[in-house]
Amino acid sequence: MHWRSLPGDLVEDILSRVSAIPLVRLRETSKQWNAKLKSGSFAKMHAAHAPKEESLMITLIDHRVCLVKINLHDPSVKVAPHALYLKDPLSDSSKEVDIRNVFHCDSLLLCTTKDKRLVVWNPCSGETKWVKPRDSYKKTDYYALGYDNKSSSKQYKILRLDRQDRPNKNVYEIYDFTSNSWRVLGVATDWFLAKYRGGISVKGNTYWVATQAAEKPYHDFILSFDFSTEMFQNMSLPHPFPYGISSLSVVREEQLCLLGAKRHMLYMDDGASFSDLQVWVITSTGSWNKFLALYNTTSYPFSKGMSFLADEQNQVVVFLNTKSILHVMRQNKHILEKHLGGKSSVLLNYVPSLAQIQEATLPGGRKRKAPST
Repeated sequence: MHWRSLPGDLVEDILSRVSAIPLVRLRETSKQWNAKLKSGSFAKMHAAHAPKEESLMITLIDHRVCLVKINLHDPSVKVAPHALYLKDPLSDSSKEVDIRNVFHCDSLLLCTTKDKRLVVWNPCSGETKWVKPRDSYKKTDYYALGYDNKSSSKQYKILRLDRQDRPNKNVYEIYDFTSNSWRVLGVATDWFLAKYRGGISVKGNTYWVATQAAEKPYHDFILSFDFSTEMFQNMSLPHPFPYGISSLSVVREEQLCLLGAKRHMLYMDDGASFSDLQVWVITSTGSWNKFLALYNTTSYPFSKGMSFLADEQNQVVVFLNTKSILHVMRQNKHILEKHLGGKSSVLLNYVPSLAQIQEATLPGGRKRKAPST
């Protein structure tokens, strides 16, 4: 039986059970398929029925988002020969955008560019949304993408932290996709984020390792932002936690994960080394559970600003330090070291999907797209 003879709703039901990447290729075959597979109704059906995609690793190399594949059985690292393509809408040619930083949430990437623009991008579908600033963007801004997880449908929002010249003054504002506009929420003065510390998204909310600055001695804690209530909350680190470096990641897209490395006064060519490492995950009750500890790692120094991924099942930690060197460690054993080439930063899990970037809603339920910048 040819597919053309099947009822349209049956075809959609069948395709909704196919993984995202083959569907993207199918969209390219005809305008009819492209229109059908880009519809919002199909995206919802696909999110409900499609098999869970295997997460991919992405990193930023020389201002381009690249896929990274790690083979743990025959230890090796491969970087895809071609970066994920993000066209610059301000160029008439096929010029690509230079990306300064990238944040991942729910299969969407929030990217800041070298020329201080902001874009939300689905690399799987190619859909983009360029977001204009309320006033202007700054190189020192922090950004996060999240969604209202108490709503029946995901309502995406962007958080911007504008660090003012005055110490510890953080003006925070929210961009709401349903209105295509920014609004200032408030000013925080009792904490600050170090330049090298990025945020991580877990179930629509964002988490950072922040530093309390209300009184001395300063101490670190976990700062979270709830996109449903649009409020900050504080979480404690595991106790005791005598570590000089702390970085956040996510396990299986659903559990917050924390890495700490203890500083020892052993000096190498590239500075002080860190010889003890621990990885913790937060449980459903909000308590911390240590699932991995590594010792005697002085030959593989960690560094402030590094990012990491953890595999709880295989007891593996993958981290990328600021020298663009990717390390893979398993149960006290260093099994792989690879220089990724160029200047690389940020190591993230990415799950391909057909997640749609929200459009603003006009009176009467009509949709409009934000103008490109």
